[in-house]
Amino acid sequence: MSVEEAVPEEFEGNVTADPVYFRIFFAAVTPDGALEYKDQTSENGAFSASFTQLTNASFATERLNASVTQEGYVALLAQDSGSGNLAYIRENRDENAPQRFADPLDLGKPAGVPGFNDTLLINGVTGRQNVFVTSSAPDNAIWWRFQNNNTVQMETITVVPPGTTTPIEVTVPVEIPPSQPWADWQQMAGALRSLAATQNADGRIILTGINSDNVPYLNFQSTDRPLLPEGWEGWQDISGGLTGFEQLVLCIDGNALVHIFARIGNKIYMKAQDEVSSLDFSDWALFATFDAPVGSMAASNSSNGGIYLVALTVSGADSPVFASYQTSSVETSWTAPRVIAHVDGGSTLKLQPNANTLLSLFALDPASNMASYLPQVSLDHWSATWTSLGGPLSVSALTRDFTPNTE
Repeated sequence: MSVEEAVPEEFEGNVTADPVYFRIFFAAVTPDGALEYKDQTSENGAFSASFTQLTNASFATERLNASVTQEGYVALLAQDSGSGNLAYIRENRDENAPQRFADPLDLGKPAGVPGFNDTLLINGVTGRQNVFVTSSAPDNAIWWRFQNNNTVQMETITVVPPGTTTPIEVTVPVEIPPSQPWADWQQMAGALRSLAATQNADGRIILTGINSDNVPYLNFQSTDRPLLPEGWEGWQDISGGLTGFEQLVLCIDGNALVHIFARIGNKIYMKAQDEVSSLDFSDWALFATFDAPVGSMAASNSSNGGIYLVALTVSGADSPVFASYQTSSVETSWTAPRVIAHVDGGSTLKLQPNANTLLSLFALDPASNMASYLPQVSLDHWSATWTSLGGPLSVSALTRDFTPNTE
């Protein structure tokens, strides 16, 4: 299904009812291109015993993104293995729909872009989905596409005023879906190899990335024109005298301050927003130094309202996973990094909160193509053993599912 053919039901307004449940949703692409998923069978509980194939289409095994719609439904971004186009897949809002997920929506790809180095799916200041990609062409161009806002038109309706029996006609503004659900692809300034982002306290997107020279950059969505390339503040070189950046991770803490973590070799650095919604950040501070290179790191909000950071150091098949967290949402101090688990050194780590705010740590081992997770028992303690999610899997993505579904 193409964008031109679709007026998604997610444009019909927001769901106002409280969610029936909050569960973690785990999606993955297998080595042969199948898109599969499993989610928790209950809040804070175990995952389904087996994977469910989401669609019969075949997808690229290098990248997969997950998010939620503004109503709390799962949304995925994958790349069709045949056409190379991006596909947006969301849960059906109607619980009586014949299948849990709507047909993939073909978002295409920007003109002249042969493939992607990285893709990103994130909610924007309007609550709608935003897609960012970096081109695999030598120019590493950055492209952006987003869901358009609903429009408002005046309609005349008949109502019966309270305390009367006589109907009258009134003209009121009515929100209707946009005639074009998704904006066209727009090229942004700059060139990046990888992307990372989070939402600012006011909902604006903070976009970061690393270019082919391993230099990090940051860009803020402005408030006056958030849906145009010129509605961004412009790229800032945030290297701050450091070199060799390998990964950036962003997270917002309980004080609504955005933190950026960077891994370089065996070190992790951190910078934080000066004040809520500020365009300015502190200088880089050395967060931690390890005995071996850091291979993967992830951050999430912890049960005490602060940020929780995990980092995997590469030292073989039984590599240690270190963890550190803010001691509270109102303090800037952090615990010393300590080992909470061991996995293969090539694994990719992801963190996701449960309904009870305790975290689950996910690892995808590229050597075995198997995924597993480790539940947090309390802020300071984790389960002693990993639980297998199965495989073989090439890439995974996580998000939260707020709303009930009938499968």
